[in-house]
Amino acid sequence: MSANETCTETPNATAQELELKLVIDPAQRDNALTVCRDIATKFQKQADYQKLSLENAYYDTSDLRLRQFDMGLRIRRSADQLEQTIKLAGRVLGGMHERPEYNVPTVEMAPDLTLFDADIWPDDFPVYDVQRDLQQLFVTDFTRHRFLLPSGDGYIECVLDLGQIEANGETEPLAEIELELQGGEITDVYKLGQQLVQQLNARMGSLSKAARGYLLAGRSVLEPFVQTHFVNIRPEHSLGEALYRSVEYGLKHWQHNESCLERHANVRAAQGMADGIYLCRTVIELLAKLGVDCEPLVARINEVMNYFSWLKRFEGLAELTAQDGAYHRALERYNSLYETLQDSQQQVVQLTQVIEQVRSHDYQLLLLDISRLLIERQQTAAMEQPAEPWASSLLREDWQEVQSAFEEVEDMSEERYLKLLPKLQHSLMLGTCFGQLFEGVIRDSFRAPWQDLARGIREITALHILHETVKNSEQFNDERLIQWQQVQRESLLKALEYSRKAALKREPYWQQ
Repeated sequence: MSANETCTETPNATAQELELKLVIDPAQRDNALTVCRDIATKFQKQADYQKLSLENAYYDTSDLRLRQFDMGLRIRRSADQLEQTIKLAGRVLGGMHERPEYNVPTVEMAPDLTLFDADIWPDDFPVYDVQRDLQQLFVTDFTRHRFLLPSGDGYIECVLDLGQIEANGETEPLAEIELELQGGEITDVYKLGQQLVQQLNARMGSLSKAARGYLLAGRSVLEPFVQTHFVNIRPEHSLGEALYRSVEYGLKHWQHNESCLERHANVRAAQGMADGIYLCRTVIELLAKLGVDCEPLVARINEVMNYFSWLKRFEGLAELTAQDGAYHRALERYNSLYETLQDSQQQVVQLTQVIEQVRSHDYQLLLLDISRLLIERQQTAAMEQPAEPWASSLLREDWQEVQSAFEEVEDMSEERYLKLLPKLQHSLMLGTCFGQLFEGVIRDSFRAPWQDLARGIREITALHILHETVKNSEQFNDERLIQWQQVQRESLLKALEYSRKAALKREPYWQQ
């Protein structure tokens, strides 16, 4: 959907919902109402304002069939009116939520899927089986302060929702601002978003009310995504479609892990964020080279990535202390050294600084601008070409650089491996973005030894940390330990040499 389009209406449909969701601190509720009212009066002297009390009950089956289809079903009571709503699968771009929504009036607080037009359901959706098993899971009760802001040929609906989510006797405060585009200008939505970030410390909201309700009800969990997968692109996609899909996937990975970090700060969530951020940067760099006006985003993403630099040392220490790792049994014999490494691992963690960054204006404005990039989807002539031949050419040129670097000397040193790791990681990330375009078995066979090589190079960092710890402390200056860790470094280097030479023999999958 373009910036100023709305979808053709389907029976029972309000339209394709396109809204920017912002979360605010509940302590800001009074200030938020003042700010929203001030914004509205700047659009027109007599603000178009409405205050509503909304009671919402959400439903799903015992096995969460609606959730599996990425649907949300609710019945809303406002005064003496009841309305049943189904939201179908959509997407979240930054804080921008885009998904089809269908509404029908109803007369009781009991859901009835047959009230919706039959054409809205996916072909494999078992409507009647789901209907028989529907049950209430949670409720959201809130006061909605609604302002209509003129924009272009339409308007922006600005709503401030203040209340709570309730499930199983538990409650969670609800304080959100939604900016829904109703035929207005997308530029105005993002300008308002920037203003709300700066005035209210508002944050991009990637979790819907329903998603938070499922969590509170104990019917879903929020676990970090610890590994990026191939982006879902196909040979028939244009280059532009493939690139924007890649950014969208990276941002989703990034924000999902950010939500995990906010709810339960842990290193796995930070690692997942770092992977998503890195993927976004990789693709946005490609967009900039193709003429899209997004180069400043790369520098801003780099600033955010600096807050994750401690992960390299943490992961090295984790390699040494992991109970299922290669070094655990040997190092455990040296209790004091092992405890020192464990303490160092905890000391290097900087989750507090990451969370502070996440809550900063600069970070939130960056998310807002990446979201805008994905909604506006600037195109250049070069981006109209098919994705597959362009991706093959890119991977070939990148591979020639990697191959040349790794073939340059007969026997490589630890230092050279470490120097080449960023180039190899970049190449593997390009494969993550475009690998789905190629035959899977051949692709995975080519990538496997290079992935092994990258893991082995990261292990060098672990052994360097061990060497540094032993060398700098008289307490650990044990001849047997020094000899053991020297043997480990030599063994690792031999393994890397074997992997490197095996990897260089593989024929690239994009040439087959």
